[in-house]
Amino acid sequence: MMFESMEKIMSAGLGAISMTREKAEEIFDEYVKRGEAARENKEGFVSEVMDYAEKNRQELESMIGRQLGKSLANLNLPSKEDFDRLEKKIDQLQRKKEQK
Repeated sequence: MMFESMEKIMSAGLGAISMTREKAEEIFDEYVKRGEAARENKEGFVSEVMDYAEKNRQELESMIGRQLGKSLANLNLPSKEDFDRLEKKIDQLQRKKEQK
């Protein structure tokens, strides 16, 4: 039951994120046909929907980034800093060897 709700929430969020201007215009046109909106409000509606979709996209991207960071940390993989430190150490050893 809980997973069904989570799936519905994720689907709704992804739907909002993948909203295109054309789809937002189609939705608004449908509201106009049903008498639920006035045609002159179209640009404001479309703009608001697109802003909402962009905000959700950014939030999802941030959430995925945080979760990915946590997952990678749990894998105990070397970081870029670890590689940089090793590269510096190798360079130092090469210089010492060349000086001999």
